[in-house]
Amino acid sequence: MELEPSAFSSHPGEKGFMKFIHDLPVAVFRETQESRIVYCNKALAELFGFASCAELMEYSMSRFYRNEEEREVLLQAVIKSGLVMEAPVSLRRRDGRPIWCRLTARARLDERGMLEYVDGVLRDVTGEIERRGNRPTLENTANVLSDFIALLNAEGDIEDINKAGSDLLGFSAVDLVGRNIADFVVPRFRDLFSTFLSIVSKTGREEGLLTIMDRNGEEKHLEFNAFVDDRPGLFGHIHLVARDVTDRIRYHKEQLSKEKFVGVLEMAGGVAHKLNQPLMIMRNSVSEMLSGMSSKDPNYEKVLKIHQQVERISEIAKKIGNIKKYEPMDYVAGIKIVDIDKTS
Repeated sequence: MELEPSAFSSHPGEKGFMKFIHDLPVAVFRETQESRIVYCNKALAELFGFASCAELMEYSMSRFYRNEEEREVLLQAVIKSGLVMEAPVSLRRRDGRPIWCRLTARARLDERGMLEYVDGVLRDVTGEIERRGNRPTLENTANVLSDFIALLNAEGDIEDINKAGSDLLGFSAVDLVGRNIADFVVPRFRDLFSTFLSIVSKTGREEGLLTIMDRNGEEKHLEFNAFVDDRPGLFGHIHLVARDVTDRIRYHKEQLSKEKFVGVLEMAGGVAHKLNQPLMIMRNSVSEMLSGMSSKDPNYEKVLKIHQQVERISEIAKKIGNIKKYEPMDYVAGIKIVDIDKTS
């Protein structure tokens, strides 16, 4: 059953607005991160070759991308920047016929800042592309997005890179073309890069985390997807599509450090609590022994030392229970331990 505009609102004015959207001559849609179509107008259904919106909504949006990696790149760009405008996308109709469109999309986030929906508009530019006799290239597609995108040959040499990628590395695109991407991988991982190229060539794709250095030697963490191009003229070339997740990783490290500190506090409180009871018994017993001994007793000095050390342990237990910050200190064999004197 086709969803009519009235299904989305009971307010007369809103019904009229929804009908206006439904009858627009441009394709409008709302989809989830999982590619489920929540709403579309009849122009979108017609664009993909369907008789009704209800029929179209039985399919996922990713079904109409000629390359599903392209949808993932676009989705991540929308999530990261909040808005993508006039991005060229290669799609296909229900019958498999290819079409070219321009996508404008906005991310809708929930109160926690998580992606709820993507609202988008598609404009069919197939005729324009066919008249020009060419299709959008890596350069003009990638520069719409805020991701690092590069085209590599089988040896890892850069043959093309988008502006965001060249800016991230701190060089112009002209200076980067011809250089091997391994030159920018941090030294501790550089020897593994040939293994990465081998895996991509054999399996056709790979994903993971890549740590690179920019022109100033600053480390950047990229979450990447790599896949082999099998089109004539580009066979064996590798598309490297990545997002800069440096801030996210830094945030996770800070969170991990906070969690460690919370763990230290909880452990310190538990240890201090457990020590206090036996310490109280020891202190009372030793004090009672001293009060009943003469200073001339041959064991007096020994018992006095025991009393002093019990008091010292009591002070340490108090400091452990009063830890307010995480301050490490060097120990033997390169091990770090909590500096109790500086943390309480």
